[in-house]
Amino acid sequence: MSALAPLFIIATGPLIGSHIPHIFTTRKFTQIVLFSPSQSTLTASSDFITAAAPSVAIHTFAVDVTDTPGLTYALQRAVRDIGAPEVVVYNAGRASYGIFGEYKEEDIVEDFKILNLGLYTTSKVLLPCLQVLAREEPASRPSFFVISSPIIHQPFVPIFSLNMAQAAQANLVKLLTERAKDEVHIELVTVEDPIRKQEPANPKHISTKPWELWGEKMRSTVNEVLVQ
Repeated sequence: MSALAPLFIIATGPLIGSHIPHIFTTRKFTQIVLFSPSQSTLTASSDFITAAAPSVAIHTFAVDVTDTPGLTYALQRAVRDIGAPEVVVYNAGRASYGIFGEYKEEDIVEDFKILNLGLYTTSKVLLPCLQVLAREEPASRPSFFVISSPIIHQPFVPIFSLNMAQAAQANLVKLLTERAKDEVHIELVTVEDPIRKQEPANPKHISTKPWELWGEKMRSTVNEVLVQ
């Protein structure tokens, strides 16, 4: 394989959503594909990445993960025009605080859509691409990393809706792992909250983990790693 396939970041942002591609481009990757509903976020992330790696090719798509037709089209277009990815990072989420009994039902549905429907749509389009890469390029390391948090194991009442959505997402990741067993390296990357500028829970430190995971040998068990 002459060159690495692109890195796709689903839901880039000012913290790890920018630092992960920053690390990948300063080491080996030359093509980055960013997705976000905000054009200003896409521009800021692109500027942050190119400041460290001016020669990298960055492609951006303004789309919300809850827009199923729009996300499907954007992912398919990226694969068609740029190429199938070698690494996919699903980073979508939101801090949704709400008192039980007062939090609106439509907000619960929105939390589920962001973490689960968006991941389902992304995996439906991109997981088959990663599987094909694994079969056709034995030297490749197709990977799919999903950013989560430890609340999947330690429920926290003020964010009960996020608890429910992330627990469902963790189960979806297990199903994806089973579906792509021995072909795609799938990891649930649980990040200790809150992300701080200080060590160890700063964006740069956290963002090195997907890079390290990409370089590791794929494990046969259901995968989850905690970053503290």
